[in-house]
Amino acid sequence: MRSVIKLLLPLLLLVPPHADQPPRTLDWQPCPGDSAVTAECADLPVPVTSTRTVTLKLARLPATGPRRGSVLVNFGGPQGDQIALLRSRPHLFDRIRESMDVVTWDPRGYPGLSRPALACDWTFLRTPRFPADQAGFDRLVADNRARGERCRATDPELFDHMDSGSDARDVEAIRVALRERRVNFIGTSYGGVIAQAYARKYPHRVRTVYVDGTGNHSTRDWDGELDAIARDNEAFARRFLDWAGPDVERRWQALVARADAEPIPALTASTGYDGTQLQALAFGKLRRGPVQWDEVLRAITAAEAGDASGFAPPGRDPNPGLPGGGVKECLDFPHADFARVERTTQRLRRIAPNTGASFPLAWHLSLTCPGWPTPTANPPAPLPRGLPPFLGAGTWQDHAATKRVTDQVAGSRTIFHDGPGHNLFAGMMNACVIEHVSAYVTDRRLPPAQVTCP
Repeated sequence: MRSVIKLLLPLLLLVPPHADQPPRTLDWQPCPGDSAVTAECADLPVPVTSTRTVTLKLARLPATGPRRGSVLVNFGGPQGDQIALLRSRPHLFDRIRESMDVVTWDPRGYPGLSRPALACDWTFLRTPRFPADQAGFDRLVADNRARGERCRATDPELFDHMDSGSDARDVEAIRVALRERRVNFIGTSYGGVIAQAYARKYPHRVRTVYVDGTGNHSTRDWDGELDAIARDNEAFARRFLDWAGPDVERRWQALVARADAEPIPALTASTGYDGTQLQALAFGKLRRGPVQWDEVLRAITAAEAGDASGFAPPGRDPNPGLPGGGVKECLDFPHADFARVERTTQRLRRIAPNTGASFPLAWHLSLTCPGWPTPTANPPAPLPRGLPPFLGAGTWQDHAATKRVTDQVAGSRTIFHDGPGHNLFAGMMNACVIEHVSAYVTDRRLPPAQVTCP
């Protein structure tokens, strides 16, 4: 008897929970809310723990011709209004819908149509300045813990399962409910992190994965990835500096050093900027492309004269920061102590003297996630072998990081757009990219190597 149990136990462990239950039938009805686009919605309970579920709201744009499957879409953010985004741009999927349903869902926990939503502060969160010492870092840790605990107290179980790995499990539940054998996934921006998480957890269920302007969450060397992002940003800034002409690089670095010694006032914004803040705000303007470069040059000149108002972003909080409170990001990325943050910052400033450590993964998350009440649940990790080829796309800003994802999967292609911007498929609505994505998702037809889109 013992030998029989030993034989059967490994097989029992391979059976997924609730494997004896048939796939849930989705009751598709008109989506709530006013919209010029008719979409169908359905509710799908998904597990949070072994004893708890939440209800995802799914939406689909049905196939307009003979249906051959479905494609799942996450537009990134991370944010909860994925259904609203789908209904706002249905034309992106005209070709795909000739043979496939297009399906999205409002992710668990976020404000949107899925229930329940965490009662948290989802508004803009300022990025703190790098602390000068351990005591300053400890104060940030205490603030982060208090902010996280306020959010967690509204629903601790859900808060602890807001990572992209949990989203990937939701995608698998959606696949089962749709009765699809394998998944087609379009993940733009942060949606690409969810796509990577799904590919890691369920590689045998992947048919196609398209990632667009995403970060590389599939590395075993996180410090190396931060170094690579710093080099990417420096290469982007080099375009501006070469355009600006002789001596601007020296002036810029001198201005950053001066601001680090004493923040430069931004008089019309009623604030002041240190060197990292100047780098982040300048890069935010540079990423819009050459149409903004004259403005950045004028801002440098004005800041040298004592007024950094030209770096202030229009129409919002004049300080660098991100929306959303970091609920998902702090579960997806590593946390570091003060010594490591300080070492990393100094290293990135050496690698990228013009842009430094001013990008979100090295600055915002390193200062707003330590002290988080729940540890990292879905850390970066390499993609497994045996996946079918991916398709990716990116601009000056994000092609390199996206390619670091797709290069892990044999036979993949990554489209390059020689220009500024972000999210070529869903944000910039690039017709060339849409054509390639449509052919890939429907027929698994990849473009040629070294493909570009104007």
